[in-house]
Amino acid sequence: MGFITLSLMKKIYCIIITFFSLTFFINAQTFDVVLASKLQNKIDSISIANNLKGISASVYYPGMGTWKGVTGISHSGTPITSDMLFGIGSNTKLFTGVLLLKLAENNLIQLDDSLHQHLPTFNNIDSNITIRQLLNHTSGLADVSSVPGYPDSMLTNPNRVFTASELITWVPPPLFSAGTDWSYCNTNYLLAAMIAESTTGQSYSELLRNDILTPLQLDSTFLDVYETILYPVAHPWQGGVNNHYTPRTSINSAAWAAGAMYSTSEEMAHWYNTLFNEQLLNSNSFNELTTFVGSGNYGIGISQKTVLGRTVWTHGGNIWGGYSSSMMFDPSTGIIICVLINQLPHQANLVSIDLLSSLINNSLGSAENTINEEPLNIFPNPTSDIVTINGIKSLNDVSYIHLLDNKGTLLKNIGINDTQVDLTSFTAGIYFIKIKHQLGSVRYKVIK
Repeated sequence: MGFITLSLMKKIYCIIITFFSLTFFINAQTFDVVLASKLQNKIDSISIANNLKGISASVYYPGMGTWKGVTGISHSGTPITSDMLFGIGSNTKLFTGVLLLKLAENNLIQLDDSLHQHLPTFNNIDSNITIRQLLNHTSGLADVSSVPGYPDSMLTNPNRVFTASELITWVPPPLFSAGTDWSYCNTNYLLAAMIAESTTGQSYSELLRNDILTPLQLDSTFLDVYETILYPVAHPWQGGVNNHYTPRTSINSAAWAAGAMYSTSEEMAHWYNTLFNEQLLNSNSFNELTTFVGSGNYGIGISQKTVLGRTVWTHGGNIWGGYSSSMMFDPSTGIIICVLINQLPHQANLVSIDLLSSLINNSLGSAENTINEEPLNIFPNPTSDIVTINGIKSLNDVSYIHLLDNKGTLLKNIGINDTQVDLTSFTAGIYFIKIKHQLGSVRYKVIK
């Protein structure tokens, strides 16, 4: 059995004291200039090689801060700037999912509530579908945006405002019975936002602004159509056509809670950093968010994928007219990559992967916060199935304890009041216990 003993606890306290002593140093740090230059060269070369209009990218690296890079143009004579907004498309879904989780935390809804408890009956919508099944795409509903003629309906009158309740009447028959399979579907998130509105009596845009955007100071993030966008927007290009002068009211009102938000890459990095360091949701909600199911390995507004041999949490988003977005979080390091481009059909996730490759090749992808990482081999090797953590609950400034596999995949969120980590259900191998402190993190290797 492995023990974090009293002497080890003293060691952890010493680490915490070190955290405080390093506070000024950490705050004074800036992003490594050599790495920043390499990342900038990377997006420049990608833009040239693929004849892209423009890219806005941000990389957050713990202990180093955030790099922001831009390349290319919005339109003739106007370069991309870091304060320009881009449509983030389906990355809107993470905001909607978090909003529903916060409503559940406040006991206004339960994720196991059925649709009939909150909404009227609609054709082709099974009223016994649960909110959880909407959010993780196991509802079986067909995607309203796949209806024949859907794009034409958006473009016939680009100034028209579509409502979710109208679009729901277009939904075709279901693809499968709820809970029996998985299929990505915008309909799910339109219904989820309708539930939020019916439960609270507030509009989705009000809830979004009051519960998430304002508290997190996401002042450059907007829900189009329902809010006035206050900052410059990069022109969207598709098929070589500048679509900036085509009204986007119909497209974005129809996308609504499934895809109508605009933001900057820097604010999206801040959003990811706040959310995935568990500063916004409680532990139960965070577990719901990161319980990945189905063929899409999908949680709530986020999926888990293997990229370049690493386990990452990620989501992409495209919206007609010319925007593609990609958000990526590496749980093992805390590295965040956010990429926005203003041209389709090129995909932003390809740029994210290239940036991740640059980080790995610079020996950053395999590191923790090296400024405050404790030597790893502190447990007897091998350990038994139950690892005891004595006294961890006394560390009030620890925000979370995670059990990870050797690829960085989150296996279990351990409550800070728990004293044992049960490895019984896990196969023999190398695992890590990651303790997140408000000023950094430490990892401890466990060999079973």
